[in-house]
Amino acid sequence: MMGPDALAELLVDGRESGLFTGAAAVIGDRDDHAVRTVGTEAGPGSAPVTEETRFDVASLTKPIVTTTIALRLLERGMFDIGDVLGSYVPPLSGTPRGAIPVQTLLTHTSGLPPYKSFPFGWGSRESLMQSLYRSHLGLLSDPDEWFVYSDLNFVHLADALRRATDASLTDLAAEHVFDPVGMTNSAMGPLDAAKDVAATRDYRWRERTLRGEIHDYIGAVMNGEGGNAGLFATAPELALFARTLLTDGRVPESADASAGRLLAPATVKRCRSDEISEADRPHGLGWRLAHEGAPAPQWSDSSFGHTGFTGCSLWIDPVRGRFVVLLTNRPFATEETSPLAAFRTRFHAVAAAVPRMEF
Repeated sequence: MMGPDALAELLVDGRESGLFTGAAAVIGDRDDHAVRTVGTEAGPGSAPVTEETRFDVASLTKPIVTTTIALRLLERGMFDIGDVLGSYVPPLSGTPRGAIPVQTLLTHTSGLPPYKSFPFGWGSRESLMQSLYRSHLGLLSDPDEWFVYSDLNFVHLADALRRATDASLTDLAAEHVFDPVGMTNSAMGPLDAAKDVAATRDYRWRERTLRGEIHDYIGAVMNGEGGNAGLFATAPELALFARTLLTDGRVPESADASAGRLLAPATVKRCRSDEISEADRPHGLGWRLAHEGAPAPQWSDSSFGHTGFTGCSLWIDPVRGRFVVLLTNRPFATEETSPLAAFRTRFHAVAAAVPRMEF
């Protein structure tokens, strides 16, 4: 019978195939979960990956941190995703970007171009933001017309959140994500210490191994304030977060949390409901929806989740009452992303086959 050990065997296969040196995985439901780890945090002789190992989860930052902050502030009347970006970011007021509705940043339908359209070379957070304000970035379409995945959506969203609250994204993450869920080992990078941290490697700009430094270039220059990347988290704590959304925003009783609810059920429903039905792919508020066989054919059409460039993913299936987390340090082992994408599909297919009684 298929069980969590089948996931462990698949992780071993991924490590031996050179996709990563270490990984952690979780499969669970509303009541319980099982964790499996494999490999080492870096190269041969480094510490083994454990449940305490923190991974740079890259774009999982978008839904877990930045989206959750925006929705918590929305529920408190402190932020309105129906407003335009310029109402929160004065330097963009009166510009085409300033007229973008904030909600379209959450669904990647703002018209903003992809990450690579924004010229690199900044030396500090301040220079990056000034470059972004002054940039002649043209919108690819009017808002709500076209889905184009772009990190710039969440860089702008994080800027708006900071200005709306007069607080750093790091402080907002602690107040609205880590503390309510009980994610005591999670943090926005860069981290103060490299202990219990899976290594990555920057092959393009810094050309060296990173331990506790943010792999994403914008995230690194922004010192964790970019909104598009920067979260370091353990597999069990991401399981807590997934279980919270799986139970319509109620924090599991086993969590070391300061509040009983993260988000209202109606708010969670909008995370997993298609907000862009006219576009060519479905997307909720901050979360991707199952589409064209992703995460795997066995997952229901109601599944929602996200992936990260570092080889991470989190998917939740409210119909089957199941979630799965995959954390790897893919960029330490290889620059290639395609083999890991195929591995993810296999991983999610195996996870869907595990009987509930096995975990």
